[in-house]
Amino acid sequence: MVLLGWGLWRMLQPMVERWDTYGFHDWDVATAYRYITRVSLRDHGELPFWNPWLCGGFPAFGYIEGATNLISPYLPFYLFLDVRTAFRIEVIGATATAVVGAYCFGRRFTRSAALAAFVAALFALNGRWALQLTTGHTWHLQFCWLPWALFAFDRAKERGGDGSAILAGLFVALTAWFGGIYPLPYTALVLTGYALLLAVQLGSWRPLAMLVVAGGVAAGLAAPKLLPVADTMASAPRVIESKEVIGLGELVVMLVNRGQRFGELPVRVPAYNWHEWGIYIGSAPLLALGLGVLFARGPREQALRALGLGALLLGLGAFHPQAPWTLLHRAPVFSSLHVPSRFHVVMVLLLATVFVAWVAAPVDRLIRRLPWLDLLLLLPVVAMVVDLGTESRRSVRQAFWMEAPAVVEAAPVFEHHRAPLVQYRRRDWATPVLLPMFANQGVIDCYGIPASFPRGALAVEDRRYRGMAEIVGGPGRATVTEWSPNHAVVRVEGASEGAVVVYNMNYERSWWARGVPALEHEHRVAALLGPGETTVVFRYWPRRLGAGVLICLATLGAIGIWQWRRRGVGPLGARALAWLRRPAKGRRRAGAPP
Repeated sequence: MVLLGWGLWRMLQPMVERWDTYGFHDWDVATAYRYITRVSLRDHGELPFWNPWLCGGFPAFGYIEGATNLISPYLPFYLFLDVRTAFRIEVIGATATAVVGAYCFGRRFTRSAALAAFVAALFALNGRWALQLTTGHTWHLQFCWLPWALFAFDRAKERGGDGSAILAGLFVALTAWFGGIYPLPYTALVLTGYALLLAVQLGSWRPLAMLVVAGGVAAGLAAPKLLPVADTMASAPRVIESKEVIGLGELVVMLVNRGQRFGELPVRVPAYNWHEWGIYIGSAPLLALGLGVLFARGPREQALRALGLGALLLGLGAFHPQAPWTLLHRAPVFSSLHVPSRFHVVMVLLLATVFVAWVAAPVDRLIRRLPWLDLLLLLPVVAMVVDLGTESRRSVRQAFWMEAPAVVEAAPVFEHHRAPLVQYRRRDWATPVLLPMFANQGVIDCYGIPASFPRGALAVEDRRYRGMAEIVGGPGRATVTEWSPNHAVVRVEGASEGAVVVYNMNYERSWWARGVPALEHEHRVAALLGPGETTVVFRYWPRRLGAGVLICLATLGAIGIWQWRRRGVGPLGARALAWLRRPAKGRRRAGAPP
């Protein structure tokens, strides 16, 4: 683990050389997704349900990548440290989680620490991991839970492993809570495939039963996040065409070509930039993966090999009308995803484990007799870790170079603007959102929400703009007297009954007025005025959140009951139950008068 820790530091050290810079490419909006949690909790004392600064207003918690630090060990860092420090800590923590998880999964197949380190290094230190975090694809960091889910599920197939199935479900739920827009369905697909293949290989229904347990736990624990997300995506479907194709020749270059960095294209790619395709592991590890595919035997090994080869084919994209990716992309959830080469991260983890499982039998026998041989095996792993860390470091050095103005003053009153009034000193391609949040300015023409989400909020520069609140359909005046991200109190003067008061914020179905669903007026939030009404309170509360919380509590209760029945209540619980079963007279404290 010391070696892996050194490799992790070797890769990530450039991003902590300076703590005053921001990330480029997608880092601005990825940080804004998290900063809304800090603003809502610290400045307004409310949960981060709505982000008014984002494109005229958009769900925060109800978006898969929004407010992902709310239920997270990284929340204190975002609340009490500079956001530039907090997201660096999250990157380090997630990558370390991936390293340890892949190492533990590898140890399921071998006694050798060197072989397990081989799996961990290939998975968490490869070129794709570095390229994705360089460009601010923070959702990619949630692949850190994939090896943990596989580790727990592999244990669950054993007799008495029901608790491990619950643990696997917990890791999948964490993938959802932390915003794994791609890792979540990929992990679900891999676990489902592993369970089906193991059931066939072992001739047992147990893997499928454990899959049901893990899936139920995952869905139940993640319900408070998933139900609002599903509600948001129902009103703003995310359907992306994905016809990208690469060949095996291009894939080999992506796996072995040195010097991979953002913006460099050592081989043709069908779309986007190199960060979506490069996945450097090196020639020797690629050879090892091939040997594992050819020679590994055993039920688990064959299941993982089939899944790894399936991930390889999926990552090649839509190379045929009946190609695996072409078919899978028609399915719900997967139709909202693109760039199938992301499956190659999964491929590397699975096939590295297959190779380790193949060589583990002779290696483990030798290590039992001569434990020092494991240190000898570490030598080629050290060389690989040095190589991976050095190559990945090239990408990470490009990540954090953007600087904000020395002073960003917050406007006293929130309003939307067409374009940001504050910019980084050197601009990147995307419209900034984070800096306008610092300045308390919404940005209409921004990046970071589904294109299908209707935008109705008006910018200050729009000639139709009449303030953050207005009366439509009659005379009168409306003024916002109280405001926070989730609510607005509007005072109405001189309006007639039946007029409509409009709050200048994008409409979404979870907006409420006077405790009932708000109306939609030209894609803005509105309410019909009653007789003599002078104040209207608009509030955003995710419609499905209550149901999600109840499902989560029921899931926790079911897990608690299962643990109680399986392990008993323990000495303290037994004494409590005995006290409850005693007659009322017997419950008097010692020394109390009869």
